[in-house]
Amino acid sequence: MHWIAFIAAALALFLAHILRAPDRSRRVVAMAWFLSAFLVSTFTIRVISERVGITRPTEFDQFVSHAALQASREPDAPLVLFVGASFTRNAIDDQELTRKLRDAGYPHRVINLSLQGASLQERDAHLWAFMRSTQRAPDVVFLEVADEFDRDPAYVFNVAKFSDRAIEQFDPDSVFWSLKGLAQGQCDGLKACLTSAVLLKAHALMNWSNLGLFATGKARKDISPVPAFDPQDHPRETFRLNDSEIQKNLSRPTDIAPYMGPAWARLFRIDQRRKLEAAGVRRVAYYYPPVIPAEDRQYVARLCAGELSDFPCIAPVDQKLLQALEGQVWLDEKHLLRNGADVYTAWLADQIERWGALN
Repeated sequence: MHWIAFIAAALALFLAHILRAPDRSRRVVAMAWFLSAFLVSTFTIRVISERVGITRPTEFDQFVSHAALQASREPDAPLVLFVGASFTRNAIDDQELTRKLRDAGYPHRVINLSLQGASLQERDAHLWAFMRSTQRAPDVVFLEVADEFDRDPAYVFNVAKFSDRAIEQFDPDSVFWSLKGLAQGQCDGLKACLTSAVLLKAHALMNWSNLGLFATGKARKDISPVPAFDPQDHPRETFRLNDSEIQKNLSRPTDIAPYMGPAWARLFRIDQRRKLEAAGVRRVAYYYPPVIPAEDRQYVARLCAGELSDFPCIAPVDQKLLQALEGQVWLDEKHLLRNGADVYTAWLADQIERWGALN
């Protein structure tokens, strides 16, 4: 790592020397020369860092490292990736789902690639990091959809600001989609839109100028692997719903009227599918793990009936599933405990087979 930083520093000094302003130049000309040297140095450092696989390490990178390791152990097995946020991280036991699908005759290896609070853009970036790392396209990619992420194109600011994780994700593509959503008013009022726009510009500048990259960065091959599935055995102290309250919420009827998601998120998904299919992914599907609030389950069910009706789309509105989750199997209102994950994983295996998503 240190030799890369040394080369980058030497390169920056060299470029600053050869692109320095003439001795008798005016302030505007000197500033132009300085900016030119800065831009050339920044671009060159970025090219070098990407070539050797340097990134600002986050939990997500550890999960990518683990996923790549799992894929390398079974080079001939078709891959099924579940890419989502904390709903998925607590709900899908990828090892058990692999076993159940193989018992049903499918040779696939299932991989959970999820991180709490991960925006649509952050998930997409790490999905591509996995494919670059393995040089393989998954057979099927299941993409999590949820109302709270569709509504907020700058979701990362709810969970992290000015962190390596926040800075890392604002590459040009992510900035484009975030600005597109903010321009469409996908935020909680004018003040929130302006705040997100200011934060977005600051994070993009830090990303593009490589700020902190060599101070905290690591080569991807040096990032320790950690599995994404995070089973929990005890509910949060703040979770207070009793069995009857859980049952009441889970038994609420769902009005499944076809619905199209927010324009920015819908266009993002269209562009994402196009790129994944061009890279060799055979099928893209959608899903959402069960949660207690009925409106969240209904949002996904409506998407499945509308925007995503042409794709395998598994919403958690099956009453048999929800009845099986009416007890104390919840970490909180939106996340399952280990025993709840066991129920959902088994149900999901049956749903995947019923949809024929792997055929």
